[in-house]
Amino acid sequence: MMVNMQRAVVFYDHLTHHTVPGPQSISYLVPLVLLPTALLIPRSTLSRCQNTLFFMPIITACIAHAWWAMGGVDVISVDVLLWSLLLLVLQDPWKDFRWVVRKDDGQKFKRSETQISASNSGTTLPDEKSTKDKVSTSERTALLQAANSGEATLAKDKHEYNVHPQMSEQAYPESFYDRLKWVGTLLVSIRLNNWKISSPSHDRKQPLTPAFRDRLSFILYTLFCFMRGYLVLDLTRAYISYDSYFTNPHLSIRSPLPSGNVDGLPAQFVRAMVTGAQAWALISQMFYLPCLLPVGLHALGLLSDEWSPHLWPSYFGSPEAIFLHGVRGFWGKYWHQTMRWSVAGPGYAVADALHLKAGGLVRYSLITVVAFGLSGTVHMGLVPPQPLHATVSANVIRLYVAAFFWTQPMAMLVETLGGKIMSCVTGLSLWQKGAGRLIGLLVNGIWVLMWFALTMPLLSEAGKQMGYWRVWTVPFSIWQGLRGEGWVAWPVLNG
Repeated sequence: MMVNMQRAVVFYDHLTHHTVPGPQSISYLVPLVLLPTALLIPRSTLSRCQNTLFFMPIITACIAHAWWAMGGVDVISVDVLLWSLLLLVLQDPWKDFRWVVRKDDGQKFKRSETQISASNSGTTLPDEKSTKDKVSTSERTALLQAANSGEATLAKDKHEYNVHPQMSEQAYPESFYDRLKWVGTLLVSIRLNNWKISSPSHDRKQPLTPAFRDRLSFILYTLFCFMRGYLVLDLTRAYISYDSYFTNPHLSIRSPLPSGNVDGLPAQFVRAMVTGAQAWALISQMFYLPCLLPVGLHALGLLSDEWSPHLWPSYFGSPEAIFLHGVRGFWGKYWHQTMRWSVAGPGYAVADALHLKAGGLVRYSLITVVAFGLSGTVHMGLVPPQPLHATVSANVIRLYVAAFFWTQPMAMLVETLGGKIMSCVTGLSLWQKGAGRLIGLLVNGIWVLMWFALTMPLLSEAGKQMGYWRVWTVPFSIWQGLRGEGWVAWPVLNG
């Protein structure tokens, strides 16, 4: 027993120092308790100022100590810090948030001062909100949305809400038991779906339609994505095994491709697309797989509807958005939006403090730069403190990862300016139908490929330095098996 414990400690130490960062001190866990604790304390006990001044310094200090103990940042701790900043400092969930609760047919909801019927949903916004606030907060859901140049204007001064007779809006509850469920649901609602947060453009879309009809359709879709992603991971890793660039830190991404492979294509383009395919398959296609656990618990009656992912809106949009809106379409419509609110909140706060004009290019640029700047910082947390095969320091690798995200606003601003120029020169109608639409789709598709061929090498280099390409991505390889090289790709599984 003691020997097994020692082996587990050695394995964990190796994993968190050389593969992926992880907790090294109790201070890492403290903010995970303090944030919900802060949200559970009613305003009758602590005012907003008192709550913020008490909890935020402790949360910040604990996370800073955790970073020191780990030898760098990690994704979860940075995200917790950003969510604490959003919910305790930049927003006021006690006053402004409403949980949209679905009613079952025939079910009677207990009425209280903290519950507001859907028919009165237009009154959920505080009366004292100024027009400026209404406009600026409505930008929150449009920050990274794919848009033509006119959509960057974002806001309308009037409130528009869908009326759902079978919905009830629950404000911050009075009883402790109700607060537990309310706060718990808020913290797992990282996209703030089924929440009204005093942001007109966000609130009028709530509640969003679930992406799946039932659990079975969710499970079938998850398995389809898993198999598709697994095949892409296996095949791209097969190519990587023939291209020494991915394992030799001294080879440039522009070095010649292996003989006989993809002749005629630039080396940087091929390697960037291989890296992108690995990222796409690993993230978007494996995204729903861990969600099978809560869906299973929901089927057993152990989780409520709000906690079951098959009843949530889809995390990924249609690829069509990329061809319609370019890089903005990729990040704003197609790719998952799990960090939209945590990374965008500080940008809105700064823009509001500077009284920047809603819909203006300066405001849009500031918010976009802040959002991707913080996103890059979050993703720095993927880099372990002591990569085994690196020829550069961990901090340099972190900069590779962060720089990929830090460069994205450049493309989005180019598209925004380009859209405005084309709108003035030719008008939008030319590109909305017929041959003009087809040309626009083609141009956007080529532009996105060129952009990611230019920026994806930053992630390629980071993966190479961390040794990610040295290990077969999947444990069992169809490619190797069909070639007679054995189906097991991970030597550790051979005993």
